[in-house]
Amino acid sequence: MIATYESVQGDARGPGVEEWRQVDKARSDLSELYRSLSGDDRYVHEFKTEKAWAAYERTRAHVDKLAPLARRKMLKSAKSLERMSIPTPECEGIITKDTNKLLLRAHERDRLEGLISRQHKMADKGPLKGKSPADVLKEEYERGLRDGGPGGGATVRAVIGLVRDWGLDLDGVVDAQRKAHHRGALEDAHSARIRADMIGRTVPEPPASLKKGTQGGSPRRNTGTYAGAPRTLVPREKPTLFKKQRPLWK
Repeated sequence: MIATYESVQGDARGPGVEEWRQVDKARSDLSELYRSLSGDDRYVHEFKTEKAWAAYERTRAHVDKLAPLARRKMLKSAKSLERMSIPTPECEGIITKDTNKLLLRAHERDRLEGLISRQHKMADKGPLKGKSPADVLKEEYERGLRDGGPGGGATVRAVIGLVRDWGLDLDGVVDAQRKAHHRGALEDAHSARIRADMIGRTVPEPPASLKKGTQGGSPRRNTGTYAGAPRTLVPREKPTLFKKQRPLWK
């Protein structure tokens, strides 16, 4: 069963979702006001026109504020969930500000780069095929999880940093170690990014029956959208978390 825009929004939870719903409600309420004014014979055309355009300006300002806020919250949540999807030793996280842990990470990074460089030279000089950088990092990542503590945490952080800087496949390094809650966090991050792209920013102008003058008045600005608001969801590939840089060992 293909999920609809309405069902996705109705089931959504997390940062930015309430603002997203407020944006759509404001646009829906504005369209309903236009219909009500158009069919109301108690007021003259000029009054209905002014009321419609005043409501349009208020709603546009409201949407211009809430839609970007909702998107920022969703993307920030997605980044946090992506970090949570990466297994780490107990009491150790991907990010740290502890000076000693930062020094340990720098030491581990130097060690890993040296290890990868030696494997690269083995492949060039000898008949035996050296391990690929991804294979080396995967083995060291698993060792860091087994060792645990500050040392294991430093190894894990060094591995993730090299994966990021060299543009390697993160899932290929860490996925085998993920448990159910890590995979759940990754799925939630993917959903949050999809929702961020669904937030619409268009605000409907008054219909022709409420335009000013015989030629519809002067044109009004209409805000855009982030990536449209599709009525059905189409699965997309998972986002690339890291930008590629040239490995130092090449």
